[in-house]
Amino acid sequence: MKRSTLADRYCSIARSSSELMDAWSFVILRELFLANMRFDGLQAQTGMSPRSLTLRLADLAESGIIKRVAYQQSPARYEYRLTSKGKELWPVVIALKQWGDKWSGPWSDDQPPLTLHHKDHDHQLELGFICKTCGEPVDAHSTEGTMSPAMTAEREQTASDYQQAIRSKRQGGA
Repeated sequence: MKRSTLADRYCSIARSSSELMDAWSFVILRELFLANMRFDGLQAQTGMSPRSLTLRLADLAESGIIKRVAYQQSPARYEYRLTSKGKELWPVVIALKQWGDKWSGPWSDDQPPLTLHHKDHDHQLELGFICKTCGEPVDAHSTEGTMSPAMTAEREQTASDYQQAIRSKRQGGA
């Protein structure tokens, strides 16, 4: 499915994914959360080509996830800062980090590449989901979803279009 098609879907996950584009976006976000905000630093730590990095930064800026801010006038130089929208991706990036720590190793000395510490506390930080209403921990097994009528209708139409495409393919191939 094309990215532009994802952006048009009636689904929060599809639309969000279309804004974040690909794995490089998450690597750029990692660097911005580590306070690496200048182009040269981003390029050095990501290993991206200048053109690829420029395009990804432009896409993230267009989506309102980052903003370009001048830090020098002559010659003009910029750094990239997270917007409020971008800062709200922190738990997403950390959830991906924690998943990667567990499933993408092995790591040297059984240590993950980056350890987070809870400021002003004497322990490592590990995030989990807690229901804001009742304070209980939640996971996939303790939740259930209810689709809106618009999402239900779109899913039914998508399934119907798919079945029609299969029938047409079979008729054309017979």
